[in-house]
Amino acid sequence: MSERNNEYFQQFVGMKIGPDKYRIKGKKLSAYAEAIGDLNPKYYVEPPKEEGVKADYSKIVAHPAFAATYTVPGVLMSLPEVVDKNGEKLIKNIGKLLHTAQIYDYDGCDPLTAADKKVVSTGEIRKLEIKGDKLWVEMLFTTTNQEKTKTFCKTTLKGLMRKGGY
Repeated sequence: MSERNNEYFQQFVGMKIGPDKYRIKGKKLSAYAEAIGDLNPKYYVEPPKEEGVKADYSKIVAHPAFAATYTVPGVLMSLPEVVDKNGEKLIKNIGKLLHTAQIYDYDGCDPLTAADKKVVSTGEIRKLEIKGDKLWVEMLFTTTNQEKTKTFCKTTLKGLMRKGGY
C-alpha cells in the first residue's frame, strides 16, 4: 500500500457522518448543570425535599455546554465507519484520536428542553490535512429534532489522529 498523503485524504472531504441519536431527559439536563457548578434555575431544578414528590423539569433548558454530551462521544466516534471507494477505512485505530476543539454556534437555534425527547446529529467532514505526522480533522455537525423542524446547535469539532491511527 502506498503512503497516504494529503491528496489521498481529500476524497473524504464532504462525506456525511451520522446520524447519531441521543435521548434528552430533564433529569440529565439538570444533573449536567449541577455537575458543572451552574445552579441557575434556567438550567437546574432543585431536588424536592419531600419524599414521593417528583421534580418538574419542564421549565428548564439545556445548558449551552450540554451539547458536548450529544456531539463529541457519538459523532466523533463514528469516524471509523468512514471508508473510501475501495472500502479502506479513513481511521485505522480510533485509540490514536485526540479531540482538540469544539465550537458551538447557537445563532438561529431553538432552546433544547426535555420535551424534545430525542436529538439527531448529522455532519460532514470539512477538512483533512496532514501536518507533522498527524492527520488533522475538522467536521461540522448540526443537531436537530427527528423531524428536522428545529435546530438546536451547530458544532464544529476538531481532532487529530496520531501516526498509526490513519
